[in-house]
Amino acid sequence: MSPRRKGTGIHSLVWKLFAQVGGCIVAVLVALWLLNTFALKDYYIGQKQQGLQDAFLTANRTADNRAQLRQELLNLRDTDGIDAVVWQGRQLLFSTFDKERFLLPGTIEYKPGTYEMTIAGEDRLMADGNPRDQVILLVGTLQNGAHLYLRAPIAAIEESVAVTNRFLIITGGIALVVGLLSVWVISRRYARPIRQLVKVADGVARLDFTGRYTGRAQDEVGALGDSINAMSRALEDTVTQLKNANVRLLSDIRQKETQDQARRAFIANVSHELKTPIALIGTYAEGLREDIAAGGAQQKDYCAVIEEEAHRISQMLRRMTLLMQLEGGAGQLEIERFDVTELVGNLARRLQDRLDAKEVALTLPPDTPCYVYADPYLMENVLENYLTNAIHHVNHAGRITVSLQPAPEGRVRIAVINTGDPIPTEELPRIWESFYKVDKARTRAYGGNGIGLSVVAAIALAHGMPYGVRNLSDGVEFFVEPEQI
Repeated sequence: MSPRRKGTGIHSLVWKLFAQVGGCIVAVLVALWLLNTFALKDYYIGQKQQGLQDAFLTANRTADNRAQLRQELLNLRDTDGIDAVVWQGRQLLFSTFDKERFLLPGTIEYKPGTYEMTIAGEDRLMADGNPRDQVILLVGTLQNGAHLYLRAPIAAIEESVAVTNRFLIITGGIALVVGLLSVWVISRRYARPIRQLVKVADGVARLDFTGRYTGRAQDEVGALGDSINAMSRALEDTVTQLKNANVRLLSDIRQKETQDQARRAFIANVSHELKTPIALIGTYAEGLREDIAAGGAQQKDYCAVIEEEAHRISQMLRRMTLLMQLEGGAGQLEIERFDVTELVGNLARRLQDRLDAKEVALTLPPDTPCYVYADPYLMENVLENYLTNAIHHVNHAGRITVSLQPAPEGRVRIAVINTGDPIPTEELPRIWESFYKVDKARTRAYGGNGIGLSVVAAIALAHGMPYGVRNLSDGVEFFVEPEQI
């Protein structure tokens, strides 16, 4: 691509206007000089001849009125410098010449109303004519039979042309200087906003949309500036939208890659989690088939293990199905108004045997109805996960507390607090991930598979309600905040 012209030096608009206007002024001056030199004399003589013709016609119309004729001829002398002589036969009727004598011809053979016009070097009818003077002569016969003689001197036209040319050169030179200076000033004035427009356009070409045309002219340049400003703003908005779309696209690509990785990890974790219980079920089932468990008590133990592992698989599949439905948007929420105090009491009675086994004291909120708006089944799942998680991690003979407290924006904070060891700070953000286990040995011991808290997070996000976990001085608190009003 060829480099863009910047419009500097002799290629700038100022210099072009300067040269073009200067050339026009010089061309006009040369044309005037040529016309003055070669056409002025003929034009001048033609005007004089026309003046004599008009004078003859005027005199012919007033020939019968000698007083009016005399006045018309005097006016011609005073205004146009045309001298006149009127005679009839050998009698001189009127003359505008002051001190000259004429040799009047005896007969002039022209029809009334006609005339002859000539350019002569001397006055043929003057007794003392000056042969050096060129004159235009008109001799004719008026309608009343009188003869008319008109004479218009021709000035020294060549001298007049020379004087006019000299004056034209002087005035033309002044006009040229003044015109060029004026053009220089005016062109710079008009070029200034154009340079600003060029600067703004260059910025737009570099995707720099900060420049703006600031001129206030109400002409075409101002309209162009407004159009460029509008174009700059439109391009800026478009580029911004494209950048945002590109960022979203990259984010979507990264999210898809992350989802693919998570899906692969999910499948791997599911395979890993199912491997152990399936292997145990297979082993104990084979033992039963081979009648390894001869006694009744041992047979019951084998069956209990198979039953426990089957329950573990069933629970994990149920949670996995629920998690995939929530994360995929397939799960439909059934929002209802229900008493969360009653829900917590039912869960406590269901888990009482586990609490007694660890000698854990459970403190419930006051038996006062507390209504919230949520999906009852999913909220039961959340609180069951919280309570089960608390039972498994509370220290022996420890304490679990369930509290209901008002929260901002018309919500109620449902908190499950258990005494015991805190969760390592670096592990807190990751406990909501699928199949993530802080203590893998303990998790396996109580039957956990790392899905419960990820299900809690998916349920909370589906409801749009806050949730979280924090370490306390003597334990851990899990909470969720459904809408109360």
